[in-house]
Amino acid sequence: GKKHVLGVREGATENAVAVTELLSDLVDRGLPTSQPFLEVIDGGKALRNGLRATFGARAVVQRCQLHKRWNVSEQLPEAMRRAVETAMRQAYGSADAARAKRLLQNLARSLAKDHPSASASLLEGLDETLTVKRFGLPTWLERTLSTTNAIENLNGSVRQLGNRVKRWRDGAMILRWTTAAVMDAETRFHRV
Repeated sequence: GKKHVLGVREGATENAVAVTELLSDLVDRGLPTSQPFLEVIDGGKALRNGLRATFGARAVVQRCQLHKRWNVSEQLPEAMRRAVETAMRQAYGSADAARAKRLLQNLARSLAKDHPSASASLLEGLDETLTVKRFGLPTWLERTLSTTNAIENLNGSVRQLGNRVKRWRDGAMILRWTTAAVMDAETRFHRV
């Protein structure tokens, strides 16, 4: 249940090459990959493509439900956002994956005519937002693994430390500071 950071890699956001290099490095350093394992991601295409390229069918992906709610919400007028987010939260809170999927598909159908972008955003990767729900886990563990919240404090720590630097000299400096922020954040990780 203790979280560990396994690697840090310099690269542009949404860069499939950087993601694949990071994941390949983890495998080269001994990450066991003989059995399927769960990856919880925010839905970035580069990350998904890197996982597929590196692990193939062994990658069992859970897309972050919170990021999905935000992505759908951004496609809607302000007045509709709260109601749609509530409907999505209730669907994701359902005890049954099939029922959750039906509720989300019904919501997408109701949005399709007037808000096709929101409907498409909801349907894109929908099954991967329900992956852990199919495992029959205890509610607390399902909730923990259905979003990227478990690593958000790490991302925040890296951003906070990075914002203190006024002038980055080179990539080595970026890696040193990022690693320092990661090591600091690890001291405050909660157990899963």
